[in-house]
Amino acid sequence: MTASVQKLKLPRLELIQLNRFSLYTANPNAELTCKDGVLCLVGANGIGKSTLLSAINFCLTGMVSDPARTFKSMDEYYNYTRTFSGNYFRGRILGSDEGEAEITLVFNLGDYRYEICRGMFEPDELRRLTIKEYHRDLAVLETDGLSRSERNRAYIEYFVRHSNVSTFEEFAFLQHFVFSFDEQRKTLFWNQAIMERVLYRTFGIEPDMAKQADLLRREIEKRASDVRNRQWEATRLRRRINEIQSKVQSVPGAQETYDSLITTHELLSEQFDEETKLLNEIEASVKDANLKLAEHSMKETALRDEYALFFERSFNHRPSIAEHPLIIQTIHDKACGLCGNQEAYAIDTVLRKSKEKICPICDSEVNPEPQTAEDIKRLEDIDRSLSQIKQAIRDVLHLIKGLNEEESKLRQKWVSTKTQLDEFNQKNNTTLDALRRVLNEGGLSTSLTIYAEQLASLEKEKNDAYSQREVLRNQLQTIQKSLEKSYVDVEKDFVKKFADLAHQFLGMPLTVQLDANNSDGPKLIVSVRGSTRREQQQLSESQRFFLDIALRMALTQHMSDPSSLGGMFIDTPEGSLDIAYEKRAGDMLAMFAKSGHQIFMTANLNSSQLLLALARSCGRQNMQLCRMTDWAELTTVQQEEESLFNEAYAVIEQAMDA
Repeated sequence: MTASVQKLKLPRLELIQLNRFSLYTANPNAELTCKDGVLCLVGANGIGKSTLLSAINFCLTGMVSDPARTFKSMDEYYNYTRTFSGNYFRGRILGSDEGEAEITLVFNLGDYRYEICRGMFEPDELRRLTIKEYHRDLAVLETDGLSRSERNRAYIEYFVRHSNVSTFEEFAFLQHFVFSFDEQRKTLFWNQAIMERVLYRTFGIEPDMAKQADLLRREIEKRASDVRNRQWEATRLRRRINEIQSKVQSVPGAQETYDSLITTHELLSEQFDEETKLLNEIEASVKDANLKLAEHSMKETALRDEYALFFERSFNHRPSIAEHPLIIQTIHDKACGLCGNQEAYAIDTVLRKSKEKICPICDSEVNPEPQTAEDIKRLEDIDRSLSQIKQAIRDVLHLIKGLNEEESKLRQKWVSTKTQLDEFNQKNNTTLDALRRVLNEGGLSTSLTIYAEQLASLEKEKNDAYSQREVLRNQLQTIQKSLEKSYVDVEKDFVKKFADLAHQFLGMPLTVQLDANNSDGPKLIVSVRGSTRREQQQLSESQRFFLDIALRMALTQHMSDPSSLGGMFIDTPEGSLDIAYEKRAGDMLAMFAKSGHQIFMTANLNSSQLLLALARSCGRQNMQLCRMTDWAELTTVQQEEESLFNEAYAVIEQAMDA
C-alpha cells in the first residue's frame, strides 16, 4: 500500500461584500451571507451574473482566467494573466468608481477565519487582511503596518501554509480550472494539459507532484522547441548551401530543384504526422474492443458454469435427452456438440435421438423425472443470456476484424511514408557531402565550408536536445507510474463518487478509468454503458458539460479535508438541456450540496426544471435564492415583462417550501 494523499483545506465562504461595484446600478454595495448548501444567483440576461463569480475568484486568487491564453503550466498561466486580470473589470465599473471599487470575502480555511479585501484593479494587492484562529478569535498576524503589496504576499504565504497546497499558483489553478465551471466551458475530460496537472494534484502521493510534473512538462516542451528550432535553422543553411552550389556550378534550375525538395519534405512530414495520429487512434480503438471482448468472454464462461452448476444441483434425476446441455447447445449452434458436424442430416439425427428414451452413446434406458416450471424457466433464462452474450461476442469480433484490417492498411501507409521520409533525408545529407567536395576554391567555397561546419554544429545541438528531452520524458514516466499506483489505491472510492453523481444526471451506468500510458500524459477516460468516450464529439454538448461538472465535484470531494470542504462555482449550467435532463441535473447538484459542499451558482430566470428540482431537493435549509434582477436596471423588454420574473421567482420559492 502506498502512503495516503494529503488532503486540501479549502475556503468556505461566509460573507461577500461589494463596494462601489457600479455594474449593479441598483445595488452597487451588495452584500451576501453564505450558508451551507446552494447559493443561487438568479437573474435576467446581461445583468452581470458571470461577472460576480469572476469577482469572487479574483478576490481569492488575484486573477481572472484569460480565455485567449492557452494553458501551458500553472506558473506560466498565473504570472501571465496579471495584466488581463487588472483590466478585466474596466468598463464594468464606472471610471469615477475605479479607485474605490472593491470586494471583500470572509471565509473559513480549516482552523482559521480569513477576511480579505481587494481593489477591483489591484491583482497584486490587498486593502485589508485579517487572519484569526477560528475558535478562539485570536489574530494570527498584525497587518496594519503593512503595505497593500505586503498584505497580499502575507495572504499568499499563510494561505499556502493553512490549506496544504504546494504553491499559491497551484491553488489558483485548481480554483479556476476545477472548482469553477465558468462561461468559458473548458472541460477537463478533453483538455489534456489541464487534466494531467489535476490528476497529479488529486492523486499524487507527494504534495508537489503536480509541480514536478508541471516543470518536467515545461522542460520537455523547451527541448522539443530546441529540436524544432535547430531543424529550422538547419533547413535554412541547407538552402543557403544549395544556393552556393548553384552559383559555383552555374547549373540552371538548381534553386527550383531545391524549392521542390523542400516542398516534398514538408508534404511528407505532414502526411507522416497525420498517419501517425490516425494509427494511434485506431490502436486505441482496438485496445478498447479487445477489453470488451475479454469482458464478454468472462461473462459467457460464468454463465456456462452457472448453467452446469444449476443443472447438477437442481436435478437429482436423469433428465430427458432433449434437456441435456449438450443437446441444447447442438440445437442452438446447429453443430453436433460432440464432434462438431454441421451437416443437416447430423442435426436431424440428434433431434430424432433426443426424443427417444435410449441414451445414444451407451444405449441405456433413460427414465426422466418431470421438471418444475421454475426449473425450466431458470434454465431458459440462462440459455437466453448465453445467446445474448454470444451475439455480443460475435459483434465485437466483427468490430475487431474490421479495426484490424483498417489498422493493417494504415500501418502499411505509415511504414511507406516513413520509408520515403527516411530516404529523402538520407539523399539530402548525401547531396550536402557532395557539395563539400565540389566547392574546393574561392570565396564561395570558404562560405560553404563555414556553413557546413555550422550545419554540423546545429545537428549536434539538435541531437543533444533530443537526448535531453528523452531523459526528461523518462523522469516524467517514472512520476506517471507512481501516480498510477497511488490511483489504484483510491480508485474504488473515487470512481464511486463520480459514478453516483453522473448517474444521478444521465440515469445510466458510467465510470472512469485512468490511462497512464498515454504519450501526452495521464488522463481519465469516461465510459457510458461500458463504451469508452475518448473523443468529445462522442457525447452531446449538455452531456459533456454535466459529466465534466460531475467529475469536478468528485475531484473536489476527493481532495477536500473533512474539516474544510471545498465548494463549486457554476455559471448558468442549464444550457441546452431538455426538461427531463434539467431536472436530473438539479438532483445531481443537490446531491453534492447535501454531502456538505457549498455551491455558488448563477442561473437565468426562466422555466428551468433545474432550479425547481434543486429547490425541491434542498429546501430552504440547504438553498438560498438571490434575486439579481433587483441589482441592476432592466431593459425595456424586461421591464414590460417583469411580472413574468416575479411569477418565476414565486414558483422557485414555493418549491423550496415543498
